[in-house]
Amino acid sequence: MQKYRNQVLAGLLFITVVLIAVVAITGVDALGSRLGDFPLWVFAPVLGLKVLNWLLRYWEWRYFLGVIGVRTVRGETTPAEQAATIRERDSVILWLAGLTLSISPGKLAEVLKALVLKNLTGVEFSRSAPVIFMERLVDGVAVIILAAVSMLFIAGSLDAGDLSAGYVRAVLIGTTVALAIGVAVVEYRPLALWVLDRVQGWPGVRRVAGPLRTLYDSSYELLKLRHLIPTTLLGIGAYFTDCVGFYLILRGLGVDGSPLLFGQTVFILGFSVIVAALSAMPGGAGGRELTIGAMLTGMVGLSKGDAGTATFLISIFQVWAGVLLGLVVIALFRRTLFPPALEAELAAYESAGQRAR
Repeated sequence: MQKYRNQVLAGLLFITVVLIAVVAITGVDALGSRLGDFPLWVFAPVLGLKVLNWLLRYWEWRYFLGVIGVRTVRGETTPAEQAATIRERDSVILWLAGLTLSISPGKLAEVLKALVLKNLTGVEFSRSAPVIFMERLVDGVAVIILAAVSMLFIAGSLDAGDLSAGYVRAVLIGTTVALAIGVAVVEYRPLALWVLDRVQGWPGVRRVAGPLRTLYDSSYELLKLRHLIPTTLLGIGAYFTDCVGFYLILRGLGVDGSPLLFGQTVFILGFSVIVAALSAMPGGAGGRELTIGAMLTGMVGLSKGDAGTATFLISIFQVWAGVLLGLVVIALFRRTLFPPALEAELAAYESAGQRAR
């Protein structure tokens, strides 16, 4: 457990350094002045939109649990059904804790979600682990769609900043193609099964051949279009709420509202999430802030002070609000999330990984 705790602390330290860098680049005086003039009423709808974002993303998680055979119920479960069910309360607690676990370098600590889920439901790690991946995949597809659609309405302003339209299109197309190839490889079952049959006898793989097959079967089911389409729609709705919140933040800073500004807001936030994911930095920090700041000054024409303040505020609502909420949940429900029995699961998981190597 100590290893995963250190990973989360490392991620927390990194996103803190990035936020301090945003403050330093903006200037403490300039940031303080603009925050002092910022209308406080704006924070209420922005926070409300953030809560709606969490609700939609939690519904994705709940949907994926249903796909792998975990039924979410209210109240206590009977011993006969416990292995296939999870209490709504425990499901919410686990998902909220994941908001903090996701800031670990490479999101490695998110593996704890699958292990905690096994401890709560009995569902094998190899069956539930793909759910963690699917959450990230749906996020990626959702922001690509939002960025691509908004790009149609703001194409004329793309070349105004440091990021050229050619670079933006290359990132969008490259990311889309990479995701499509990954999904196609998993969903073309004859090829995937042929590969699994060939590698199952390899040294190190032989020991995990069974779980590896379960991992693939779970991924294959989760990636079917009948599951991918509704969850992607939920993802689009979730990230759209963040875009509306970002637009309100810009309006609070005195930027004149317009359809163009709203389109730019959707594109900037969506594209920044893609860059953050590709950077593989803890919590996507660094790449996201640089992209938002550069596009706000270049595309929207904001001053450095306004762009820095907007970047600071959206970082608070898009990252820090979730991280802090997750930390509170982990502190309050530590016994539910990380009981002594989980230590044995972690030891078995790490031991299996070492044998495989």
